[in-house]
Amino acid sequence: FLYLLYRIRIAIIPLILAIGIAYLLGPFVAWMSKKMKRGFAILIAYIIFTGFFFAIFFFTIPMIIDQFNIFITKLPLYIKNLTEMINNFIEKSAIVSAIESATNKEVLPLDSNAISTYVINSFNLTSSSIIQNATVFTRSFINIVITIIIGPLLGIYILKDSEKLKNLFIRVLPPRLKCQASNIIERINNVGGRYIRAQILVSIIVGILCTLILVILKVDFAVLLGFIAGILNLVPFLGPVLGAIPAALTALFISPLKALLVVLLFIAVQQLDNYVISPNIMKYQVGVHPAIIIFVLIAGGALLGPWGLLIAVPTTAVLQSVLKYYLLERKNIRSR
Repeated sequence: FLYLLYRIRIAIIPLILAIGIAYLLGPFVAWMSKKMKRGFAILIAYIIFTGFFFAIFFFTIPMIIDQFNIFITKLPLYIKNLTEMINNFIEKSAIVSAIESATNKEVLPLDSNAISTYVINSFNLTSSSIIQNATVFTRSFINIVITIIIGPLLGIYILKDSEKLKNLFIRVLPPRLKCQASNIIERINNVGGRYIRAQILVSIIVGILCTLILVILKVDFAVLLGFIAGILNLVPFLGPVLGAIPAALTALFISPLKALLVVLLFIAVQQLDNYVISPNIMKYQVGVHPAIIIFVLIAGGALLGPWGLLIAVPTTAVLQSVLKYYLLERKNIRSR
């Protein structure tokens, strides 16, 4: 089964995106459906969603391009500052002196101009690698286009026909299970939507906090790096680490102390997210106590690694909702 999933992974990613969009827009579509036909409600929801999505990219993409161009322009200066710091360390370090005495070889200082030339020339591709890189790029670009187009398209069908699919599934069940299955499916859908919206809210908060830290420390490209940190925070386990790397490297070009401060403050934000922000937002959205969320995250990470961190909270929320129905609400319904 896992091998089959791996072979059809190009189809699974758009499906995951479609389910996420359906959960995200579901409450708005349900509210609009009370005032108009569901098809028109879905159309309006998609117009608002795509408009918001493209508005973000309309403002962020030019900024990203400008800041990347500024980074390339300043790259030789960054490398010069970094090599000067390394050369000062080589000249004054007792450890380097001891190594030179033990090996009878002198540690030569770094040449910033040579390093800059090497880094800049490394962007030039040889003719043999152009075809290979073009093939990889084309394949990746096609996968991205398929995901961007097919994902929202599948989301339309899920939003439009979710009730029909649910009713079809319930219709084939024995009569004694129909009511229970309907209640459980409704609870799973409710928890899934709330979880996705909570994750997006957490990433926005983390991105804002990281941006404020970089602005206070006067690190270049603070908005861009904070935006990257917020987006990558959606990725479990590795996301916060990957988001901290570009910020720390950019700060390192200014000074090692500033890079250390960035790393420490990003770790503080990650801990704040793990033990304060996420548990409390998840408690409000999915109804799981913060202490239980912390426990299941630790347990899920220990048992299944990154996948355990990804599924720990939604699985716990679904189980809690199902148990609440069977142990409390179903008994109350029967007692009436």
